[in-house]
Amino acid sequence: MSIFGATALSATENESKTIDQKAKAIVHDANVKAAKLLEDAKAKAKALVKKAEKDVEALKAASVISAKETTAETKALANEALAKAKTKSNTLTEQTKATAQTVTNKMKNNYVYTKEAVNESYDKGKDTVNDLLIHSAIKYAFLMSPEIHSTKIDVDVNNGVVELFGKVKSAQEAQTAMRIALSTKGVWAVKAFFAITE
Repeated sequence: MSIFGATALSATENESKTIDQKAKAIVHDANVKAAKLLEDAKAKAKALVKKAEKDVEALKAASVISAKETTAETKALANEALAKAKTKSNTLTEQTKATAQTVTNKMKNNYVYTKEAVNESYDKGKDTVNDLLIHSAIKYAFLMSPEIHSTKIDVDVNNGVVELFGKVKSAQEAQTAMRIALSTKGVWAVKAFFAITE
């Protein structure tokens, strides 16, 4: 082998070593960058998880506060309705007409009590209240009233118009239920359809 051939071989080996070193350096740099990217991604993911957990806790706290406020508002409306109903007990009776009639032989001792009443003191601009809140307030007032014995009074509310139906023990209980409903803030009319079961 000539000196020229040995020199050429040595140069090729050196070039090969240099290329290997460069390739190793590139791979090393890529690994370092990948590790850095992975650490950054993990840190961002942890931060997002912590933020999400904080958001969930904040939502839970807001939900509890909202539920407490709604319950307090419902109780306040119900208590206000009870107070108004007590003071206007005779007014409703004078303003409305009651019709009682006997029903089929199956219900010999039962009567139908139907009545409609309008709240003349209702101010639509002032007294607008959510139908769901009105419904809750009326049901709560029925539970709290010593004059209402029936738990079978259904309440429907649509834009401030309340429909009551179910079974009561007397016409007086039906009238009390109507007074309570009509005295509830946001109610401008009440329709009652009761079966009276002695």
